[in-house]
Amino acid sequence: MATHEMRAPDVSMAEEVLIGLNTIFPIIKGMYGVKKIGMFGAFARRDPIPVDSVELVVEFSPGFETYRHYLGLKWHLEEYFSTRINLITTRVLAESPAAASFDPEMGEVDQEALVQVLAELDFLQARCRGMAYEPFARETLLRRACERSLQIMSLAVRRITGAQKEMFPGAPWKEVEGISQSIAEARFGADPFLLWHFIMTEVPGFIQVIRSAIQAGARQRHYDAGVTSSDTNSPEK
Repeated sequence: MATHEMRAPDVSMAEEVLIGLNTIFPIIKGMYGVKKIGMFGAFARRDPIPVDSVELVVEFSPGFETYRHYLGLKWHLEEYFSTRINLITTRVLAESPAAASFDPEMGEVDQEALVQVLAELDFLQARCRGMAYEPFARETLLRRACERSLQIMSLAVRRITGAQKEMFPGAPWKEVEGISQSIAEARFGADPFLLWHFIMTEVPGFIQVIRSAIQAGARQRHYDAGVTSSDTNSPEK
């Protein structure tokens, strides 16, 4: 699996993106119906992110909200900036549970991904708790929904930093990361027994890991905020 160097994008890189967006805005407005577009998330905050990724949030004008316009815009931006673009719509930000709990002031690379992973784990556990293999295999819609949920979770786990994963070395990080590709490349479809077995045996424990990671992050942010406040209020010597 390919790895990406992690670093904070410098000011000139962010400025280049902003200048580029302003330059091509009349074009993408006419071609794809872009109403608003700007930087988002870790890239906008200069947090450490994969150097080949730029996060942008876009709002389309009425009548242009189609996958043709979305993908056309994404490919146009990737060709213009010569980098991979993670294009997020304003609707996703408004309706996503992960986005709803996202605090841009926290500056945490892992926060969004952890919340998204937990949402998918909760979905899998709620839909499949206590279900034997035979009914799971017969329920085509449920099985397809679980496949998609596992893929989303797998991709989100890939965004979690190595330092975060090292805090929980017993968790099946590598196995979860591989799920998305294995499902996508399954020539005759994913093996339903393997999916069911993973949900039954791995999901309950993984939920506890993710919740512990989120809680640990919250405690660290609370501690950091207290230290900053104490430093600010301490009298000069």
